[in-house]
Amino acid sequence: RHHQGYPGLFKSLAREFDHTTCRLISLSTPQEVDQIADITLKEILTNDKPAEVIYKNDQRHKVDIIPSPLSTSLNEAHIQLDQKSVVLVLGGAQGITAELVKHMSQAYPCTYILVGRSADPRNEASAKEFEGMKTKEEIRAYLIKSGKFTSPAEIEKETTKIYKNNQILRTIRDMEALGNTIIYQSLDLCDEEGLSNLISSIYEKYSRLDGVIHGAGLLEDKLFKQKTTSSFGRVFDTKVKPLRVLAEQLRTDCQFVVLFSSIASVYGNKGQTDYAAANSVLDDYANALNKRLQGKVISINWGPWKGAGMVSSTLESEYERRGISMIPLDEGKEIFLNEIKYGTESQVLIMSGNNW
Repeated sequence: RHHQGYPGLFKSLAREFDHTTCRLISLSTPQEVDQIADITLKEILTNDKPAEVIYKNDQRHKVDIIPSPLSTSLNEAHIQLDQKSVVLVLGGAQGITAELVKHMSQAYPCTYILVGRSADPRNEASAKEFEGMKTKEEIRAYLIKSGKFTSPAEIEKETTKIYKNNQILRTIRDMEALGNTIIYQSLDLCDEEGLSNLISSIYEKYSRLDGVIHGAGLLEDKLFKQKTTSSFGRVFDTKVKPLRVLAEQLRTDCQFVVLFSSIASVYGNKGQTDYAAANSVLDDYANALNKRLQGKVISINWGPWKGAGMVSSTLESEYERRGISMIPLDEGKEIFLNEIKYGTESQVLIMSGNNW
């Protein structure tokens, strides 16, 4: 079965085209051709708001978000990880994923295999020279002073690379200090063969893979009419391609798979048709993968994070305008850990709103 990203795509298009009705009609029960034609005509002539409607047994449904507190009291955690356990983390060496996995590794010290596009910073000759620098400003000033670079573009590129390296190094060192064994693997996650070989080698070496966290993502925000197919593909594939490999390669005894999706696939976002579509595929896949594995599969539609994650200042003010506030990091870390331990749904939206 093909997993499509239409919900996020249409909801994002609806935010970009003010005078056009963009609507996705999902048929969850089989319909005759005439019935489909009737439904389509009715939807064209209906000008209410939802960008997604679902028809089930001839009834028209809208999607509603219902707050539902997670019960953690008196429950035993659904996962059992000990020192011998192995957890694979895609995109887990920097950014918000790193923060959350670091928090998890404090509660569950074991072997964490972190996968990212950057080369292993521990192999970089200059890593020692920059390791103590925490901000881009500090790194930039140092590079300018060194006189090795002539153009501002070169300085900027090198600053970003060193900053990323430092983040990865800090994640590795912090997690090691918490008693974990950390393996860092440099890999472009659009390389399905590379990821497939990595998972095979994990099973070969450890004879187990207890959990997977897919937190990789890429943003190239632009309005749909300005997007190129190659840019759309990069954003979409970074999220979606690893899923196909996981679905094929994971053994059924895997205890948990957590997919980092986004609020963008639930509500849509201007400029993020590709990102929202990719996250909708994650939401759909979670449900299917959940049936195949003995453990749990959760797609988390994260709201925006305060001071971390992938939210630009433009997007932050857009969220503010819509009454969506930012998730505080410490609170979010705890919510994430509890979701892995006690969560039972295959898709959850976690956001810090003004109403709940």
